[in-house]
Amino acid sequence: MILNYSNLTLAQRPMKNIALLSCCLPALIATGCTGLNGAQPPAPVYSHSRPYNPPVAVAPPVVAPKPKVDEVVQVQTIQDFTPVIEPIEKHTEITEQPLTSSTSSSVSSPVDGAIHGSESGIPKVIEVQAPSRPLLMPTPPATTGIVPKFELPTPPPPPAPPAEFKPAESTSAMSPAVGALLATADQHSKSGDIESAAAAIERAIRIEPRNGELLYKLAVIRLKQSKPVLAEDLAKKSALLAGKDNTLKKNSWLLIAHAKTMQGDSAGAAEAEAKAAGF
Repeated sequence: MILNYSNLTLAQRPMKNIALLSCCLPALIATGCTGLNGAQPPAPVYSHSRPYNPPVAVAPPVVAPKPKVDEVVQVQTIQDFTPVIEPIEKHTEITEQPLTSSTSSSVSSPVDGAIHGSESGIPKVIEVQAPSRPLLMPTPPATTGIVPKFELPTPPPPPAPPAEFKPAESTSAMSPAVGALLATADQHSKSGDIESAAAAIERAIRIEPRNGELLYKLAVIRLKQSKPVLAEDLAKKSALLAGKDNTLKKNSWLLIAHAKTMQGDSAGAAEAEAKAAGF
């Protein structure tokens, strides 16, 4: 079979190679397997130089049983016992002595009196004479007419109510939106609507969150709401954001002193007033 590759394209050459292999491969397989159809020589056997010695079985050690000791039981016979019965009158003798009046007369009473008995010695009537001296009773102590007085400790005076806090007026310029909200808050505060005034100032703080003047005004509202703890926190933040504004710092520390007084912390109030005096 002669194949001419000159006229084949590049795409047809692999197909021709596959066809050539498919024609030649069966012939090669048949030629290689012809020698396996006959008788094959036996597999080689390799001899071992050392013989195999099976392990020797070792018998377990025999333990001699312990000798059995027979128990010896001794039987003792009991001798005959004959009880001896003796009469009771032989051992117990009761002597009866009659009661006489002499025994009863020999007994004397500690009280001035006499015990009169009958002939049988049994007393019937006991006569007790009245004592010659009257009995002495303890006399109560004489009263002098002085009644002791017990004075109760006077309670401490109630703490004086804190003086009315007068907030400082705002001096810094505000934006138009913040100024309108502050004017609304002032109107609500003067009319007694503290909640609406606080809400208006909180809206202003959302517009200018780092404005210490707004935090000071909200602290004043918290004092009017009787919330000294919140007022103290807001005043401290106002003092931190005041920067170079010593007037705002002084007013903030005065507000802190008033909040401390409302909480009953006189020492803290004095310390806050001392800080306010430094500005």
